[in-house]
Amino acid sequence: MKLVVKREPFTAALSAASAIVPLRGVRPNLKNCLLNADADGGIEIQATDMEVGLRYKLRAESVEEHVSLCLPCTTMAGLLKECTEDIVTLETSGSKGILTVGRDRFEVLGQESSDFPDVPSMGEGPALSVPAEDLAKMIDRTCYAAAREQGRYAINGVYMQCKDRTLEVVATDGRRLAYCKKKLKAGTALEDGVIVPVKMMQEIRKLCDNVATGEELQIALRGRSIIVSGSAVTLSSLIVEGIFPKYQQVIPKDSDKEITLKREPLIHALRKAVFLTSEETKTVSLNFTTGTCLIEARSPDKGQAAVTLEVEYTGDPVTIGFNPQYFQDALKVLDSEMVRLELKDGTKPGVLREGQEFLYVLMPVNPKD
Repeated sequence: MKLVVKREPFTAALSAASAIVPLRGVRPNLKNCLLNADADGGIEIQATDMEVGLRYKLRAESVEEHVSLCLPCTTMAGLLKECTEDIVTLETSGSKGILTVGRDRFEVLGQESSDFPDVPSMGEGPALSVPAEDLAKMIDRTCYAAAREQGRYAINGVYMQCKDRTLEVVATDGRRLAYCKKKLKAGTALEDGVIVPVKMMQEIRKLCDNVATGEELQIALRGRSIIVSGSAVTLSSLIVEGIFPKYQQVIPKDSDKEITLKREPLIHALRKAVFLTSEETKTVSLNFTTGTCLIEARSPDKGQAAVTLEVEYTGDPVTIGFNPQYFQDALKVLDSEMVRLELKDGTKPGVLREGQEFLYVLMPVNPKD
């Protein structure tokens, strides 16, 4: 069995598979990818860690007989990246793959394909069509807020739901909540909402960058798996079991103070103040008066900072403490020159907004704690 394929797309497929396979595992075959090639020249590479799966299709220059073999994708991807020739020949002998690249020859030990686990495909059924550019922005604006501590279950993932053709993406770690929405042209999938693992969201984000400009991704729920397909790649993942928090109840409805701030100066002001925060609390105090925000930070072993910003605000004075890193996380993923901060008082959550499609709820922190 033998196939001939261009090196660059083959390497790209193997690299994508390498991002999926587990670094450690009790099942040795999961460290490999499954390569299938048919006589018509179609190649499909599959990889899975039993939670996230990948199907990557590409075309061969030629295929002699059907090829089906499990091969170590990380080894092969690294090896081919060091080569410069355009064409790769892959022959199989039992469970061994023999690569010929130019004058070089490599024998790579693999495994039989018979016990490789099934990787879900898109199949038939309802699906959402979401512009890749919009989905990338939604992931960037939410994924960082998901819980990273083990055992948080439902909030260790990102919530996705589509109702009335409006796609919502939400993430929270209990201290902050990032919410993004986008109106779609059509949509009948994900009406009940699902929790998607962070690793899957990260792979979807990569896919958004690797499809053609203007392309739409297809998103569907098949059983207990979410499937995302675009261009030559299909990603799949088991959804997270659990009940996501009722996020609409977390968003304050009684904020009566609105402050408009320039985003870039605010980021730089927070960065300055962070240098003089305490390692234990990592808190800055924002003091708003008419037209001004005074950002203060104190540390018993470093000193103190007082950074002044001009803002658009005419209400009563209000002071609130925030974790500066959490504040910056949201500011860094936004585009607008101006952002709006809504407050009630120093003890209630603040709401950062950009337009009508993004909001970020941030719990206050008492600098004295």
